[in-house]
Amino acid sequence: MNEITRPIAENAGPSGAGTGLFDGNDSASQLVTVSSGPYLEQLPVGNMTTGEIRRRFADRFDIDPQAQAVLDGQVVGDETIVHAGQALMFTRRAGEKGSRSARHPVRPATVKDFAG
Repeated sequence: MNEITRPIAENAGPSGAGTGLFDGNDSASQLVTVSSGPYLEQLPVGNMTTGEIRRRFADRFDIDPQAQAVLDGQVVGDETIVHAGQALMFTRRAGEKGSRSARHPVRPATVKDFAG
């Protein structure tokens, strides 16, 4: 059988996409640990902003649009650049699901409230 092999430069990998997120020899040096809820992966997204990562992986990680970005334990904005070796987590703070805010606690009822 005669086989024709492609040069390495033309070999696009198993997906057939040659210019994707995981291309290049230095992708391992750009790994960042990204997590949201039960999802956690190491991805080659070093030197991207948290906003870019949020948009690119919103569906894959089920990232809530209101989730807070936490980089190495510090709350950060969408413009913060993430570097290789860091850990980025998208999370909602506990207690944010309800309709009442912790800043406006419910006042207990008193006898005056029921007096006519």
